[in-house]
Amino acid sequence: MKKTLIFLLALLVSGFSGIICAKAADLDGRAILNQVDKNLQPQSYEMYRKLINIEPDGTKKEFVLYSVKKGQDKMVALFLSPASEKGRSTLRLGENMWLYIPNVGKPIRITSLQSVVGGVFNNSDILRLDYSSEYDAVSIVQEGDAYLLDLKAKTNAIAYDSLKMRVDVKTVVPTTIECYAASGMLIKTLYYKNTK
Repeated sequence: MKKTLIFLLALLVSGFSGIICAKAADLDGRAILNQVDKNLQPQSYEMYRKLINIEPDGTKKEFVLYSVKKGQDKMVALFLSPASEKGRSTLRLGENMWLYIPNVGKPIRITSLQSVVGGVFNNSDILRLDYSSEYDAVSIVQEGDAYLLDLKAKTNAIAYDSLKMRVDVKTVVPTTIECYAASGMLIKTLYYKNTK
């Protein structure tokens, strides 16, 4: 049975200086991906995120995280809820990642491919640096009010082999990202909602 995980991401970015948009005629796949990175994750920020996992049977589980990014490659995420995950934190320095679980009391080295909180999502889902540093834009098509980008991982160390990203033309922020394995199997779909 094929199991697809669906996430709803609500991003609240403090200190966000506004979204910079370029004209469609001036953009190519790489430029759009770079703009997505700038709009989603400025050089430095603080953010509250709500991730809602919806299983195929309709059951939901919500996670609230507080994340901080400083510079290009330093990031930390702290789980605020649910109570079972409260205090769990993940640190990323470049390509190196560590997980801290309060009950364990000692940081554990991890990879971006490893699952978090029972396999619901992986470390790259919560500590992604930039799409443009991990993926190449293979193709781009404008369909109405959206750009459709096909992205291919630059290395096999990336969590997903390929992505299909739907980007709002006006805000240059993703609305949907489909994540695929190297086999072409859809692993999960990310929905970005209430991005501010």
